[in-house]
Amino acid sequence: MSRAVKVLVALVVIIAVIGGVAYYFLSRGGLSGFVKVTGVELWVDPGRVTESSTPIEAHVSVDNGFPVSVKIDSGALKIVLGGLVLVDVNIPSQDVKQGSSVLVVNAVLDNTLLDDFWYRHLSSGERSDLSIEGSLRVSTPIGPLNIPAKYTSTVETRIFPVKQELNREYDAGPMGKIVVKEVTIEIAEVTPSETRLKASLTIENKLKTIPLYVNWVVFDARTGGGLVLGSGELEAPKLIAPGETDTVVFNIALDNAKIPKLWVEHLRNREETTIKIHIWLRVTILGTNVEIFKENPLTLTTEFKTSIFKYKT
Repeated sequence: MSRAVKVLVALVVIIAVIGGVAYYFLSRGGLSGFVKVTGVELWVDPGRVTESSTPIEAHVSVDNGFPVSVKIDSGALKIVLGGLVLVDVNIPSQDVKQGSSVLVVNAVLDNTLLDDFWYRHLSSGERSDLSIEGSLRVSTPIGPLNIPAKYTSTVETRIFPVKQELNREYDAGPMGKIVVKEVTIEIAEVTPSETRLKASLTIENKLKTIPLYVNWVVFDARTGGGLVLGSGELEAPKLIAPGETDTVVFNIALDNAKIPKLWVEHLRNREETTIKIHIWLRVTILGTNVEIFKENPLTLTTEFKTSIFKYKT
C-alpha cells in the first residue's frame, strides 16, 4: 500500500471517528446537555435545628452522559425563599462517575431571616417562591462546560383567615345563658415586627330580659408545643340587648420575633404546626362583673403546613 493510500485511509478513519463522536453527542442533545443537574433536594435532621440555624444537606443529582468520569471543578447554588437568600451552597471539586450520581453538600440556613420571611410570606397572601439556582463548572474529555441549575417551587400556606363554629354556652342559672356562636380571625396588617389579626366573636344574649355588657377580651395565642406567640387583654365594650345577637371585634397581636422558635418546633413536627388561640371574656350582668369561659377558654385552631425538606430521621 502506497504512502498516499495510507494517509487517505487514516484521514477516512479520523473523519469517521469524529463523525461518530459528533453523532454520539448530538443524538443526546448536544454538548451542553451531556452533563446535567437533574434535581436538588434539601434534607434536614430536625434534632440539629436551633433558633439561629438550620443545618441542611443539599443533595444535587447529576447525570454524566460521557463514557468516562468527569470532574466538577467548582459550583455554587443559592437557596432563595420569598426573595431572601437563606444560604449560599458551595460545591467542592470532585469527580463524577459515568451515569447518575448524587452530590451531598452541607450548608446552614440563617434562621435570623425567618421573621422577615414570615412578614413577606403573609404580606404576599401566604404564597412564596422557593428557588435553588446556580451552576457547576465541569472538566470533560472535550473541554470545560458550565452547567446551569435552577429549580423552583411554591410554598403556600392557609393559616388565615379561619372561621370556626363554637356554639359555646355560659349558663348563668335562672337568668339564662350567653352563647358564643362562632369566631373568625383574619389578617389585619403585617409589619416586620408584628402580625396583627382581626378577631370577631358572634355572641347571642339569651339572658332573660337582662342586657349583657361585654367589657374585656383576654386572648392567648400559642403553638401546639406551648410556644406563646402573643397574649393580652383588650377593652372591647359592647352592649347586647336581651334576645339579640351581635359581634365583638378586637385585635390580636403576634410577635414575629417568636418565628425562629416556631421554626424549630415546625421542623421537629415535620413541617406541621398547630396554632391555637384561646379567648375568654369579662362581662357585666346586673351590675356584677363576671369572667366567662376562663376555665375552659373559647379555642380556635389553625394549621401552619409546609413541604420544603426531606427528613433524615
